[in-house]
Amino acid sequence: MPHQAWSQTLGIHIEMKNNERIIQYFDLGLSGKTLARDIPHSMASPRTLDELMNELSQLRELNKARKKVTAGSKLEFRLEDMEELDNCWILLINVVDTEAAHPVTQLLGGDDSDREVTELSEDRGLESSSHLIILKDQTAANKHLALFEKSSSLPFAKAGSFLNHLFKVSARHNNNDYKKPHPSGEEGKTINVFCNISFLAHPSDEFRQELDSGQINGIKITSDMDVIRGYDSNTHSELIGADIKMKVGRLDVLLNGGNWGHLQKALQHADTLNSPFVRVSFTDESGSGHTATLSTDTGNLWQADKYVKKCKIEGFGNALRTSFPNIHDGIKNKMIELIQ
Repeated sequence: MPHQAWSQTLGIHIEMKNNERIIQYFDLGLSGKTLARDIPHSMASPRTLDELMNELSQLRELNKARKKVTAGSKLEFRLEDMEELDNCWILLINVVDTEAAHPVTQLLGGDDSDREVTELSEDRGLESSSHLIILKDQTAANKHLALFEKSSSLPFAKAGSFLNHLFKVSARHNNNDYKKPHPSGEEGKTINVFCNISFLAHPSDEFRQELDSGQINGIKITSDMDVIRGYDSNTHSELIGADIKMKVGRLDVLLNGGNWGHLQKALQHADTLNSPFVRVSFTDESGSGHTATLSTDTGNLWQADKYVKKCKIEGFGNALRTSFPNIHDGIKNKMIELIQ
């Protein structure tokens, strides 16, 4: 696929262009959470993807699908548009940034008289859009494939945080539907739950290339505290996890077929221990240090941006803007082509 030849050579900070977009690959996981004390904070999702998306549509109709980071924030996030297809959901997320630099345009070969500045203000900022496509079908690891349109103004972590905020709003709005019996079984006692999404990035070829050609400095398997003998959640309430170190000597790595094979062996060990993550630190050929955390069940990257698989879509006739009021059919169709 010609898009993918570009996907491994692009930097992290990418400015929007009027004839192309960069698409990132993620796995989306749904779970349930509660703020109730002394209860595990992760559980089965109280909603399916379709149910959750329909609730977001309801929030849009009520004009509740927006968020400022804080009361005095200069950033506002909005769920601008939604669309349901047979096999996926498409979301358009917009952000308005009143602290962005004032955009300046100039004619090629022009002089000072041709320069035009668009003045922003405390109430009017630079708007950017990102499309997000989420497949309805789940993978073998019970995740949903998600494609995200990368934007320098709207990184994926912020988009995910915004959606999790909307899920909490939805749970409050539909409060009775999100009440669950207390795990203690005590009659009449309930807890309030809400949905939460986590995103795992598909690793790029660049990640494997840099790991294979570099030197592993350490591998740690992250486990829950119940693997520690004598652990008690009440006595050791400040302790939240345990790291198990793996040998990374030259011979150990060689016996597993090199750096990549050694990391795969660590993921296998983590899987047998029911440990959710493996963290690897390594030095690349230039001497720069890197750290990556991988999910045990998929081998995908957790909370990562640098090594995310990316593809470029193009051919828009220099017509693209920084934002749109509705889902852009051209962008949507080219993103869908990537998963067909």
